[in-house]
Amino acid sequence: MGLREQMLSIIVKHKLLSRQVPADAEFPLESWIEIKAKKEIKKNRELKEEVGGVPEKLNREDFEKYQIFRVREQMKYAEANVPYYRKKFKDAGIRPEDIRTYDDLEKIPFTEPLDLAENSMYFYGVSSTKMAREFTTTGTSGHRKFIGYTVNDLLGKVDIISSALAGVGMTTKDSLHVMFPLVSAWDPSLLLVSACNVLGYGSSVCSEADIDKQLETITSAKSSFIIGLPSFIYRVTVLMKDKVDLRTLGIKKIISTSEPLSESMRAILEDLWGCKVIDVWGMTEFGLACAIECDEQNGLHTDEANMLLEVIDPETGKHVPDGDIGELVITGLHSEGTVLIRYRTHDLVSLIPPKCNCGSVFNKRITKPSGRMDLQIKVGLGYKIYPLLFDEAVFIDPDVLDYSVNITKDDYRDLITVQVEVASESEELREKLVESVSSIMEIADGMNDDLIAKPVIEFIEQGSMEYAVKAKKIKDLRSVYD
Repeated sequence: MGLREQMLSIIVKHKLLSRQVPADAEFPLESWIEIKAKKEIKKNRELKEEVGGVPEKLNREDFEKYQIFRVREQMKYAEANVPYYRKKFKDAGIRPEDIRTYDDLEKIPFTEPLDLAENSMYFYGVSSTKMAREFTTTGTSGHRKFIGYTVNDLLGKVDIISSALAGVGMTTKDSLHVMFPLVSAWDPSLLLVSACNVLGYGSSVCSEADIDKQLETITSAKSSFIIGLPSFIYRVTVLMKDKVDLRTLGIKKIISTSEPLSESMRAILEDLWGCKVIDVWGMTEFGLACAIECDEQNGLHTDEANMLLEVIDPETGKHVPDGDIGELVITGLHSEGTVLIRYRTHDLVSLIPPKCNCGSVFNKRITKPSGRMDLQIKVGLGYKIYPLLFDEAVFIDPDVLDYSVNITKDDYRDLITVQVEVASESEELREKLVESVSSIMEIADGMNDDLIAKPVIEFIEQGSMEYAVKAKKIKDLRSVYD
């Protein structure tokens, strides 16, 4: 590392609040959130008066005042710098000063993913020349969106990732192995390696499905933690399990991110590696690192310092009580590049109020998304199915590598055919999978109504199904359907 790079590294480390988190913090992520909120309270007279001074220990009530204040500040920033919101707020007759409480958020119009896809540059708070990085994503919707990040935006993500890694138990004696397939739109390894450098952790990166290269990288780097796409980690695991006893590699924890993690897949990974698998939820629109499980594995702790989360009834747009399932809506609280206010994610979750047995006091959690509204397909008598249901039903045996689902018609019934890539096929496994898919509640109800035929399992040989990031798992091939 040259002198210039060393100086830049020192400057970056000095700016990151994660370095201020006490080494003995019971829950480093919440400590980091508290440090960030108290810094904002200290520097802003209006917020300080509203809270009644800088609190010695932050509570939920004062933290929510910080969040609503940041919403108003983001609205002011958007009015001045973001063409989309300047027009949106004017048309709605809404001003920043109108937002004083959580319920007041309902006065602000929603932002739809399609709005962002059709007008990406109109969401920029700075010119493209001032963006440090620009990424594209189609997510699961298929609509391409352009997302811009300033230097401060990227530093904010490195900051939260650093505190989250400390929260899952990493120390300077550990090394993180980054396991993502190569994608052109976004390279998570850039931020993950940067976060490791900040805290003095080791790191390694291997983006290939070649199990020999993965194994060589893990062992040579003495990796003790793994992070990556669950489908990619799972595929490498299944291919590697007959080559080496994975429990002997010394992996302390696996972090699953950027895709839904089914409990059946988690169970197989935990059994083969002999460690916990921790789930992360995120979106490219908000920098991927948005929420992470603790060791309790009972909901994901959220980055509420940088995001305000709401859960709404998708039909009425109104808030639902904590614990009720609804659509997740997010407002970025510190964004400079791409600014998103009340952005509909289409993910179905519920909010879990504090506290948590891990030691978290005021940080809200979300449940694992139970599905995505834009991936739901109706079968039978209008029952809605989506990929996560099949993830749970199909990934029940370590011989299963991957799958895809085709929906066709068998006379008047819907026919669900699951193509399953397996390392070794057997009639026993076929019957096991038929029973598992048939037990999906929505499919079982349709079979009882005699509107869904018995599912068909077709085995395909290992290697014949090409791995793809965010692959479309369910294909509706019916010519007439509801």
